[in-house]
Amino acid sequence: VVVGDIAAIGRQQVTSAVQARHLVREAQRSRLGHLAQRVACTFTWDDLVVADGLRAALEDFAFEARDRASFWEQDAARRLFPRGRGLISLFSGPPGTGKTMAAQVIAADLGLDLFRVDLAGVVSKYVGETSQNLERILAQAAHMDIVLFFDEADALFSKRTEVKDAHDRFANTDTDYLLQAIESYDGIAILATNKKANLDTAFTRRLRYVLEFAEPDATQRLRIWRQITAELAGPERTQALDQHLRLLAEDVPLTGAQIKAAILTALFMARRQGRPLDLETLLAGLNRELLKEGRALSGREVGNLRRHGQ
Repeated sequence: VVVGDIAAIGRQQVTSAVQARHLVREAQRSRLGHLAQRVACTFTWDDLVVADGLRAALEDFAFEARDRASFWEQDAARRLFPRGRGLISLFSGPPGTGKTMAAQVIAADLGLDLFRVDLAGVVSKYVGETSQNLERILAQAAHMDIVLFFDEADALFSKRTEVKDAHDRFANTDTDYLLQAIESYDGIAILATNKKANLDTAFTRRLRYVLEFAEPDATQRLRIWRQITAELAGPERTQALDQHLRLLAEDVPLTGAQIKAAILTALFMARRQGRPLDLETLLAGLNRELLKEGRALSGREVGNLRRHGQ
């Protein structure tokens, strides 16, 4: 928080720490301009369905984010770690496996704003401009109490290329700067990627956390089917559909994002037809989601789901 913000808030006759915190967050939300956008953080730990080991690592990250300020005040800690005191994590894994949701959950748990860096506004084809944009973001963020979120981080922090001409040499200089800049950042940042192999390995080895998000197994899929259906259609409808949800979770591999989208589509289909959410609308919603990937449930699969769900 900059001194000017503190002085401005002090003139507003603040009566509580909660009010002061709110005003501080409001004052700093416009500082990053068009280079990063604030992301609503409405999810809780209960919404996040991941493997137990990953959940524990995410909770460790959140604890360190809360505890880090007092830890780095210790003389021994500052002596042994003269640089690299920032808390940077890499979330990697297939699309739809909860990387963005995890960032939202952590930010909400910390009571901080989450800002997603807009790669379209940061990455430039002109040598040096990308690093200048990132420098502006990090310089502003250093004075803000926020969590920075770099989605598709491989677009920024990619491996250095083989030098064949002057452009490659300048591009590698840009990459070196980006890697050093984020590594030297003292705040909290989360990098997400679907393409971990494209990231510079020397960079990833120096990160505090490198966490893998996997596609959910059948048990996790059932929990997601139940949670989303219960919240959107109600517990009674979820109970009535429980056998169908079990079969869908067991027989159809999906990510959490795909399950959410399939249920949402099914709900609107049911509403348009003036009927409750049922197996037929769930199957229709599921098929529409699968078609995005060029696949669909076969007639045999649909028949099995209908027969065994009775």
